[in-house]
Amino acid sequence: MGLLDPGALIFFAIVPALVLAYLARERPARVVVSSILAFRALRGLRNERYGGKPRFDWMFFVELALLCLAVLAMAGPFVIRRSNPIAVVIDNSAAMQAKLASGGTRFDDAIKKTAAMLSNEDSGGKVSVFVTTPAPYRIAPPFDSAVEARGALAGLRPTDAPDDSSAVTASLTDMASGGRFKKVIFASYRAIAAPAPATIHAIVTGDPAPNLALSAFTLRREVFGANTLHARINASNFSPGAAELTVTLTGDGRQLAIAHETLDAGETGTLEFPSLPPAQVYRAELAPADVFALDNVAYATSGAVRTVSILFITPSPADAAGLGAIPGAEVKVVAPDKFTPADLAKADVAIFEYSAPKEMPAVNTLMVMPPPDPVFRFAVAPATNIQIARWHNTDRLTDSVNFRMLNLRNGEFFGQHPWMSAVVSGQSGGLILRGERQGHRYVATGFNPFPYLGRKNLPMSVLTLNLLSYLAGLGADAGSYRTGKPWLVPAGVTMVSLPSGRKIKATPGTLFTEVAEQGIYELSGKGLAPIPRAVNLDDLSVSDLENAPPFRLEVATAPPASASFLEKASLSPWLLIAIIALGSIEAFIVYRRRRGAMAGA
Repeated sequence: MGLLDPGALIFFAIVPALVLAYLARERPARVVVSSILAFRALRGLRNERYGGKPRFDWMFFVELALLCLAVLAMAGPFVIRRSNPIAVVIDNSAAMQAKLASGGTRFDDAIKKTAAMLSNEDSGGKVSVFVTTPAPYRIAPPFDSAVEARGALAGLRPTDAPDDSSAVTASLTDMASGGRFKKVIFASYRAIAAPAPATIHAIVTGDPAPNLALSAFTLRREVFGANTLHARINASNFSPGAAELTVTLTGDGRQLAIAHETLDAGETGTLEFPSLPPAQVYRAELAPADVFALDNVAYATSGAVRTVSILFITPSPADAAGLGAIPGAEVKVVAPDKFTPADLAKADVAIFEYSAPKEMPAVNTLMVMPPPDPVFRFAVAPATNIQIARWHNTDRLTDSVNFRMLNLRNGEFFGQHPWMSAVVSGQSGGLILRGERQGHRYVATGFNPFPYLGRKNLPMSVLTLNLLSYLAGLGADAGSYRTGKPWLVPAGVTMVSLPSGRKIKATPGTLFTEVAEQGIYELSGKGLAPIPRAVNLDDLSVSDLENAPPFRLEVATAPPASASFLEKASLSPWLLIAIIALGSIEAFIVYRRRRGAMAGA
């Protein structure tokens, strides 16, 4: 027997105070009162004295016992006893949702077999229940019996997130070699590679099965000015033979497109859906159905195709008119004398009209008819009646532009530049230069393509959209988030609604970790329109049900199966029960005596 906190015994010093309280004597005093109530009110400590023969009645000893028991409970007494601690580790990752031939899932089978193994255990110790996803953790304090543990297993559910193999391996290794558990029951669709520690008893559920899967559902906007989006979806065939599949794409509940594909065994193909009409939420569904339904569905949102912020530095604000009407563009106009380099912090693209920055901008930049300057070292020559003579037909900047229809009046020609090359040239020099420095793109034009007039000046508008698309990096894919992977909460978002409908409070700038469900998450906040966010499994290693790599544990030392485990059993709960019982008995006796005295009066 021992004490967890021997220092608490110092509170035994309170015992003399209880003795002094019982030594107090009431001094007799003659008082004329009109009622007993007034007499009781006049009684006070000033009429008490100490001394005389102590009057220790039964209540004193009961209260003394209560005080001593309370001090002992604070000290934390314990006894050492033999035990048989067991750890139960349940794989609740996404792959456990795969169906078996019996109609149930791998997870159901794992729970059933684990409960059966526990029913044969006469542990004589506690049972700790762990799950593996999103990271291994214990679901509750250790249970006192296998019966309680089996009840907890019945309430577990699989997640839509993959497991973290390295974290699971580290956790199992610690349990097998740490000397804390006599037996570790591990239930998963993945086995333990030989040689397995004697401490671990593995339950492997599910056989290899063919499976078709969707992954990498991405959206992109090809160029500025296009309302439609381009979708790309990867489909994989994890089966021993060729498979024909169909993918149906819907937007906000409306069917938009259907694609068919034939994939050989082990092949991954890409399905393209160009010119999708606008929608908030896109959903792709794979047919035919198979044993793993989770990867037969994937989601994407148009909000994943981000808005491009353009900073327009110009002495003529009217030239920026029209850019704000381009889908996916957000424009801020700043006068040259008001511009500071700090304005570039929130910009994706900067446009300098009739000027050049004093230092190299840290964002992709378009310079319209810039003057000679020491930073970019432009050599320019004024020109009138410009004629375009040469351009690169296969360049992104010149794609679909009819240069013969461009009417360029005044402008300037660029001379040879040290690191920017001419994409379009006139009779006396370059008209559009392009180059890259320190990972940023820079373009200079010897004529003014603004204001943007849309269809009123179609050739120039197409060129302008090409320039902005190149600088903004459009054409890149915008994908979804993955289950089990936390993401930062955007500014203004204070609430996140999960696909299940459960709502969780969120703090902007912090990691949101409740991402174990596949589907659409809705981000909201005060004064903020709800933002849908797609979260998909998107993990082909999970979708490959034909191959389940085993866990490899490297356990240096492990306790033998016959090892005797000792544990500290706290006596504090029993002391608290005794305190409550004694206090209740005392209160009951005092109450009965007072009722009897009142009845006799």
